[in-house]
Amino acid sequence: MTALSFTVTFHGPFRVGGAYARDGIHATVDPDDALPADHLKGVMRAAAVQLLGSPAHPAIGAVFGSPRAPSPWAWSHAVPIGQPGWTITRRHRVTIDGQTHSAAKDHLVLGEQAWAAQACFDITRVGMIPGADGLPETAHTTLLRCAAAGVHGLGGWRRRGLGWVGIAGDAAPVTAGDIALIRELADQEQPAAREAAR
Repeated sequence: MTALSFTVTFHGPFRVGGAYARDGIHATVDPDDALPADHLKGVMRAAAVQLLGSPAHPAIGAVFGSPRAPSPWAWSHAVPIGQPGWTITRRHRVTIDGQTHSAAKDHLVLGEQAWAAQACFDITRVGMIPGADGLPETAHTTLLRCAAAGVHGLGGWRRRGLGWVGIAGDAAPVTAGDIALIRELADQEQPAAREAAR
């Protein structure tokens, strides 16, 4: 089975919301799974849509899954490199009243944030990829590598300085040939798919 490995470099802390609240904290982080697989898949899918120009592009469903067929790829959660776990700290967010220039009543939020210098995750092929009539595996892996390189923010509060990252494939950097293939895929989109996205 094909497996792709990626390294996430964090330019600051990030916050992907945890499933359970804790006393006194409005926005929690799961310390055991601060950067889960489904979030990584989601931000990469969004980047792939930007690259191909439409969420209805056939390659999006082929690689990331659709209501008709699951993705042939499985994402792992991210694991910090060189440290036993995530560093979890707390951060406040406050709304300032425009007239009084003081904190607005009931608008103070206490949230957690996670940090590591770098983390790694894998994407492994777990399903069958159609033959000659479908998207070849090389196109799948190229789209995955380009989508990863297109992710520059993840988690919540990105407009407040959290979650700025860079993601690179461990095997090889994205090349001009990879970009040419993505452009070719984008140009092959069916007119019906363009209409469905509008």
